[in-house]
Amino acid sequence: MEDLGWLGFLALGLIAFGGAVLGGLSGFGAGLIVTPFLVPVVGVKGVVPVMAVAMTFGNLSRAWVYRDQIRPDLILRVLLPSLPGVLVGGLIYDVLPRAPLAALIGSFLLISIPLRRWLDKRKVVPTPIAVIGISFLFGLVAGALPGGGVIVVPLLLGLGLAGGALVGTDAVIGAAVNIAKTLLYGRLDLIDGPLLIGGVLVGLCMIPGAYVARFLIARIHLRIHTALIEVMVAFSGVSFLWSAFT
Repeated sequence: MEDLGWLGFLALGLIAFGGAVLGGLSGFGAGLIVTPFLVPVVGVKGVVPVMAVAMTFGNLSRAWVYRDQIRPDLILRVLLPSLPGVLVGGLIYDVLPRAPLAALIGSFLLISIPLRRWLDKRKVVPTPIAVIGISFLFGLVAGALPGGGVIVVPLLLGLGLAGGALVGTDAVIGAAVNIAKTLLYGRLDLIDGPLLIGGVLVGLCMIPGAYVARFLIARIHLRIHTALIEVMVAFSGVSFLWSAFT
């Protein structure tokens, strides 16, 4: 990280800001967009812990922006089953070597695009069993990979959330999950001082993006920014697969 230079940190800051804007518009995409640009700086093994720290700041800022629309009753319903999944996912992340990990992250990013579209077309029936199962799956994916909003957002939609209530409630859940990830990665010695500082710097750059997203959320067509996110996520997936096989 010390070899990156101030221009490199400036570029990462702008990317983090842009990712936060897109994530604030839809509830997903921020971490997925920023992730591949961190790999040359922190390596494949360090990118998920760094993003756990960064997304804690990003989610807390979104939660603050939409604090008056958050649904606390739904937070616990999703969060409690997701935390055991985070533990399992974090342990899986710890034992995976670099190349398979890069291939797994890249494959997930590419799969997340058709998965999100498929989930959007299916009405999630929020039965107690469905909420527990999907929440645990969300925690499992979030614990091992960057991003998990593609799984939890359809569940929140099925629970009746939309607009600012969706983004704000998802942000609180995301912040809690990323705090749990950060603590877990610390216990597993996956986060050291430089990675922690890098995560904080990226996270701080994401904070103003939440405010810009709130300004834009009523002024931009949903399909436009969703298509942009999908292009960036696809690029991210290809870059990870390239890293894995080269």
